[in-house]
Amino acid sequence: MQQSIEALTDDSPVVQLFKALAHPMRASIIHRLTESPADVSELVEMLGASQPLVSHHLRVLREAHLVEALKDGRRSSYSLIDDHVASIFLDALRHMKEHEHDCHH
Repeated sequence: MQQSIEALTDDSPVVQLFKALAHPMRASIIHRLTESPADVSELVEMLGASQPLVSHHLRVLREAHLVEALKDGRRSSYSLIDDHVASIFLDALRHMKEHEHDCHH
């Protein structure tokens, strides 16, 4: 039986997921976390951004259910919430790399 497809709204979870990934800093954080968990100081250094700004973007990613914070004493380490997040991001990245020289699409 074929399922009917409805238009997605602005508050749809999948739309919110892609909105969260649409910012270059958040996409960079997700890309880094596909390799292994990282703490805020490592992300600050990688991004060359302030700690409050990186923390803001991490909060957006947590609210979109893309990353989670793992407490270790006073420090927090961030990781992707599951393998689906890495797959979504890395598939999109590979897709764009395959077509980056093809301007006909």
